This record gives sequence, structure tokens and C-alpha cells, in this order.
Amino acid sequence: MVNLNLNDVAANNHFKALKDCLQNRIKKILKNGVVKSKTKYLPNNDLKIYLNYLLIDDNLKQLIIARPESITEIISFTKNRYGSFLTKNHPSNIILNNLFVKSCYDDTKVFSKHDFIKTIDIDTCPYCNRSYIYYLSKNKEIKPEIDHFFPKSKYPFLAMSFYNLIPSCQTCNGFGGKEEKDPLKEDLINPYLLKSSDFSFTFEPISSRIISTLLDKNSIKVKIIKNIPGHLDVFKLKELYELHSDHVVELIFKSKIKYSDTYRAYLEKYKDKGLEFSDNEIDRMILGNYATEEEIHKRPLTKLYQDIGKELGLIK
Repeated sequence: MVNLNLNDVAANNHFKALKDCLQNRIKKILKNGVVKSKTKYLPNNDLKIYLNYLLIDDNLKQLIIARPESITEIISFTKNRYGSFLTKNHPSNIILNNLFVKSCYDDTKVFSKHDFIKTIDIDTCPYCNRSYIYYLSKNKEIKPEIDHFFPKSKYPFLAMSFYNLIPSCQTCNGFGGKEEKDPLKEDLINPYLLKSSDFSFTFEPISSRIISTLLDKNSIKVKIIKNIPGHLDVFKLKELYELHSDHVVELIFKSKIKYSDTYRAYLEKYKDKGLEFSDNEIDRMILGNYATEEEIHKRPLTKLYQDIGKELGLIK
């Protein structure tokens, strides 16, 4: 729904901040293994080869900063060469989970979720564009949500890969939403590879209803006419967006009373008073939301507003 911009500078800084912690932990695992629920797990030969491979800086860096399209290649190679790594509760999976998740992702001294989301610089959930992902500083104890696009339970070796960490809202990341669903099985696309044009909204009147008021939210139905089916199913976008018909009704009302023409003319009068608005600023005030593709992430439902606003002729 919302495209995330690649940021290789941030990805490299992310790697630099994690490198020593991960490699020091690898050395300890190679020497002593890990203990979980009073059971000691030692790496087998395949895992020893893999862990020693990651002790080479460039190899670990390749894993941590891998771009979204390369992550699927890493998964394919790992599945063919080290299939047990992807098997939940297999000793190798447990050890990798300890390395990347418990010893790194879950350790606030090593990885700050607050700082990470601040680096991404996005305001709304990229999966739904319905909710803010705002958070407070650490001492305010408002926990930010970060989704592992490829879930850490199955792909623990990707748990700290920069482009696998997606800021999200609680609805999309929680129970009934994405949870631990595998994108390869659900046909999901990483938000870094999404385009805003992958989704498109319209509406249709519900003619069988007796409309009680001009702004009756039940008089129309929101429709998603262009979509990625996997996202529609996993994030329940169709059902959730149908709940937002009141926003569309208000836009329809504005179009009926020629609101945009009247308001544009009204704002033009302020030029003589030294107050001049750009076309984008006027579109934003008419729409009641941001009006450009680059600003979709800034406010909930922006994509819906833009598509309907263009359809109704409120904005170009």
C-alpha cells in the first residue's frame, strides 16, 4: 500500500552497529553452543561452516544489508544448502534464533526499535495506510511495532536484515493479521518493492438503501479495484476499508457542491494580501489530506483520498 524508499546508507550504519555483537556471539556459540530450557544445543558441521562464514565481515554484511530482491535469493540458497535452518525447533534453527533474535533483536542495548523506526522516517503503516506508527521515546514505554517480513521463527538468519524489518501497525502485525505468515506462501510483496499504483480505490452507490441523510456512510461502498491478492487476504484490506465509507461520502459531497472550484477561487483572493498557496497546498486543503504520491505515508487513508479525489475531479 505504501512504498518504502531504499536507504543503503542507513542499512550500512545498521550493519556497523550490529557487527561486533553478532560476531562475538558467533564465537561463543562455536565454542559453547546455546542453552534453551535447560537443554544444551551444539552446532552441527553445516552450522559450523555457516557461522564461520559469517565471521568474515563482508559475508555478514551481505546478509544484513541485502536488498529485498536479494533476500529471496538468500532464502532459496539456504533452503537448498542448509534446509534444517528453516525447520522450526531443529537445533540449528534454535541456535540461529538465539544468535539473531534473542542475543540481538530482543536486546534493547544492542538494537533500539525506536531509533530504527526513526531512521525509516515513515508515519503510517506501509501494509494498510490506515494507522499511524507513531511511538514515544523509550522512557514513555510506547513499544513500536516492527514486522519481520520473512518471519523470524522460520528465517532466524534474516531477523536483523535491514530490509526485512518493516515498521507496521498493531492491526497488521498482530493476531489475525500477518503474524508469522510466510510471504512466499501468501504471495506478499515487500513494501520496499511495492508501488502506490499496485492499489487503487473507487466506490459504488448502494441504490437499494433508503438514504437517511446526504452524508449517510451506508449509501456507498468502498471498493479496491486494483490490488495484490495476498495483501488483500492477509491484511483484510477489503473488509477494513469498507468501514471507511464515511470519508468517501464527504468527498462526494464536496464534489456535488463544486467545493474545489469555490475554494480555489477563495484562496486566490489572498494573493493580494501576500498569502500565496501552492497548487499542492490548495489540493491538500481541498482534499483534507496529502495530495501527492510522495506524501502517501504521512497520514492515514491518504491513498484512498487521492484516488477518490481524482475520480471526483477534486484534484488532478
